[in-house]
Amino acid sequence: MTKTMGKIGLRTVAAVLAGRVLPRRLFQRCGPASSRAVALTFDDGPDPDQTPRILDALRDAGVVATFFVVGSKVERHPEVIRRIVEEGHVVGNHSFTHPRPGAIDAAGLIAEAEKTDDVLAAVVGRRASMFRPPYGGLSFKKLLGLWKVGRSLVFWNVDPKDFSCLTVDEVRSNLSRRPLRAGDVILMHDTVPFAAALIPEIAASVRRLGLTFTTPDAWGRHR
Repeated sequence: MTKTMGKIGLRTVAAVLAGRVLPRRLFQRCGPASSRAVALTFDDGPDPDQTPRILDALRDAGVVATFFVVGSKVERHPEVIRRIVEEGHVVGNHSFTHPRPGAIDAAGLIAEAEKTDDVLAAVVGRRASMFRPPYGGLSFKKLLGLWKVGRSLVFWNVDPKDFSCLTVDEVRSNLSRRPLRAGDVILMHDTVPFAAALIPEIAASVRRLGLTFTTPDAWGRHR
């Protein structure tokens, strides 16, 4: 347990330092406080049931979001990806099969990212420069390899653990542990049945703070 916690602590410190030192076009854990904006992101889709419900909620709340998609699911549900793009949201790359970090090497992860981009290009006519590694797991060798092929890496700094929650109230409680701040990148998943119900509340909370919504790629263009 101690060794595990130590590794997590070191990884967190490294991520924080990288996010402060590196240009945002290369690495983001959060955005600039000066932006007065928050980024809402979704991983692991598209899902034929949950993603459309989330898109309905985003449309009704007037919120723009970023979807980090899995290529094999894009192949199965191209109509959902088309709707994401048509409604003005941003698509990022989240690998082709969502492998566990220890199950794939740097070359394999880069190949998965390229395969997902090929599918996206065929479905919506564009590739995704942003990449979020599955489980947030990334070795230094993978990091350098992804940068070498032009990937912008996007992580997060707010995680309500919706993937492990049993109820929407549990997710809501996790989100309320601290007030949202400008520059926050919220991680949620469009494969579990909670986000659609919470989007109106998140939108209202963000706007009460005098903040707006943006996307990590918009932040990446300014530094």
